[in-house]
Amino acid sequence: MLTKPLPESVIVSAAQMILREGDIPDFVREMVERIDLEAQRLSRYTRGVLSFSRTGEEGYDEADVNQVLRDVLSFLRYEARKRSITVIEELDFRIPPVQADGNRLKHVFINLTMNAFQAMENGGVLLVRTDMPDETHVRVELADTGKGIAPDELGRIFEPFFTTKKRGEGTGLGLYITRKTVELLRGTIDVSSKVDEGTTFTIVLPLN
Repeated sequence: MLTKPLPESVIVSAAQMILREGDIPDFVREMVERIDLEAQRLSRYTRGVLSFSRTGEEGYDEADVNQVLRDVLSFLRYEARKRSITVIEELDFRIPPVQADGNRLKHVFINLTMNAFQAMENGGVLLVRTDMPDETHVRVELADTGKGIAPDELGRIFEPFFTTKKRGEGTGLGLYITRKTVELLRGTIDVSSKVDEGTTFTIVLPLN
């Protein structure tokens, strides 16, 4: 029996086919890129929710954290430029690969990066840094100069369906799925924030 593709997969495929056409107006290209981006985010949410119903141990291949981050930032380069956001990379290329699912890591980094972009409504700076806090872990920090998160909301941002965004702009599942994904990868995620100064998310992953 053939499996019917998920609706968001069809949308992504159609959008990417349009983007491969060379002769389309710039405003059309911008709208289709937005459709492509949001459909991919929806697809990640769907896969993230479904993944939590699976049981048993999973084996992971090695993932180069720096390369995953660079792929994500390259993918979102247009989005950053459109929002007048400068992305600064401080990546330690001496760190070894981690035992993790590279696609899941990519979903985590895309979600955190897009959250940072949305927090910087008038432009700003996103600092992406990697290092090793000790001999057995890799640390990733994403620090934005956005509006920050109020202290009474900071402790709830990983709760399902809780969102600090305006009505209609967020599902409240993105950070919940992000935390669950990091935990599936045997890592931890922490957040610090100051209103009107910015927010920093810190992920620590074991090497093996």
